[in-house]
Amino acid sequence: MTDRDTAKKKIYISYDFHNDKDLKNEIVGKSQHKDATFKIANWSSKEDVKNPQWIKDVKFRITRCDLMLVLVGENTYRNPGVIKEVDIARGAKIKIIQVQSHASYPAVEHAGPIHDWTWDTLVKELG
Repeated sequence: MTDRDTAKKKIYISYDFHNDKDLKNEIVGKSQHKDATFKIANWSSKEDVKNPQWIKDVKFRITRCDLMLVLVGENTYRNPGVIKEVDIARGAKIKIIQVQSHASYPAVEHAGPIHDWTWDTLVKELG
C-alpha cells in the first residue's frame, strides 16, 4: 500500500444485493482508476438483519469507512439490509451519499438526496 492509497477515502457500498450488482461492480471498477480519490471497501454480503452477528459485522465494517455510498435501484428503498446499514451509518455519524443510474427510483429514507451516477458526480461528492 502506498502513501497515496492511505490518503484515499474508504467507501462502504450499501445496495440491493439481489438486484444492483452491476452498478456496484461498475463503481468498484471505477474506484480502481489511478486518479480516484477513494477506494471501495468491498465487504458486500447478503443481508440477515435478524442475525445479531451480521449486524455486529456490518457495524464493524461501516465504522471503519469514511463514508457510505448507497446505490439506489428499483427496490433499494425497501431492502431491509440497506435500511439497517443506513441506520448504522447514521448512528455512527458516517456521511451517506446516494447515487442512481439509468432511471429515477425512490430514495432510501434518511440517507440524503439522490445524485445521478457519473464519474464527475462521484468525485465531487466523495471529495
